[in-house]
Amino acid sequence: MRKVQPKSSLTLEAAQFLAQTAIEKATALGLRINAVVVDVSGDPLVSLRMSGAPLPARDFAEKKAYTAAAYGWPTSRWKPLLEARPVITAGLTQHPRVALFAGGMPVLVEGQVVGAIGVAGSKEDQDEVCAQAAVDAFSLQ
Repeated sequence: MRKVQPKSSLTLEAAQFLAQTAIEKATALGLRINAVVVDVSGDPLVSLRMSGAPLPARDFAEKKAYTAAAYGWPTSRWKPLLEARPVITAGLTQHPRVALFAGGMPVLVEGQVVGAIGVAGSKEDQDEVCAQAAVDAFSLQ
């Protein structure tokens, strides 16, 4: 007999909180970003775009969120892992939903991935600061 373990996932309300918190952090820093929150499967729940944020950044934010949810770690972790691995890098970049640069953060509850947030529109480190602020605020609730 097979046993199935249910996967927990973010609620819409939690996703809205995460995206809005990232937007608030960006506002405080004077940035214009896109914030996308995905569920545990990497499917979008919420997408917010600040006025003046670059239009293409929305797709990058979604890819960052998907990647963080799929792999369970911040997307900034990819750069040092792939520096000396061009074949793996080339393979991963062929996936249409994967982003290998900073700005995506998994959302964890009791050590389990329940979703992720992706932020894009600024410099990578600024995107990551906004995503991290959202995850930190979420974990305090």
